[in-house]
Amino acid sequence: MNIINFEKLDSTSTFVRQNADTLPLPSLVIADCQTAGRGRRGNSFYSPNGTGLYMTLLFEAKNELTLITPAAAVAVSKALKKFFGIETKIKWVNDIFFNDKKICGILSECIINNGRRLIAVGIGVNLTTVDFPESLPQAGSIGNDCNRNELASEISKIILDYSEKPDNESIINEYRNRLFVIGKQISFFENNICRYATVNDINEFCNLIVTTADGETKTLSSGEISIIL
Repeated sequence: MNIINFEKLDSTSTFVRQNADTLPLPSLVIADCQTAGRGRRGNSFYSPNGTGLYMTLLFEAKNELTLITPAAAVAVSKALKKFFGIETKIKWVNDIFFNDKKICGILSECIINNGRRLIAVGIGVNLTTVDFPESLPQAGSIGNDCNRNELASEISKIILDYSEKPDNESIINEYRNRLFVIGKQISFFENNICRYATVNDINEFCNLIVTTADGETKTLSSGEISIIL
């Protein structure tokens, strides 16, 4: 695996997308800080200098990877357990929580390059970050540091192992076991209307199966949910 380290980038995911033509595969890009870290749905990811792991893994998808984002979430959870001995939880779809705070976000993207289907998995982990903007009340950190190249390599190895031999049943089970929203009441938006529901389970695509307040069973395949306390 080709590892490239930067002191600063606008975004590791943006760098990978812009340089997909020339990067050897697989490549792992790591930055000490990001000035324009990217999250899902156009959101930014707060990436201050020297307090987190900011990485993007680029590889060629030779198999159908329908569960790449859940697989990445499981990979992060496993690696954090190995490095820090901590148990983390997953908030659907792809946020990792520790001590009721979000410590990690994941952005998976598909890039078609010269007829090849490439996958870029961007991951940001708050390791020792303390001062978060007021706009991020749910953000937190592990409160511990490590060799970031080693942590990134461990996460990448688990993801690449999945890409070579996609064991979706195992990923679904491990993802479900870490998911803390099952049985919880949530809100979500549908056609710009806020709806309320109870989470029942996930399906074979790790979509969320919910029962709405008026008794309708729905499957949520994307979007954001909020847990009602």
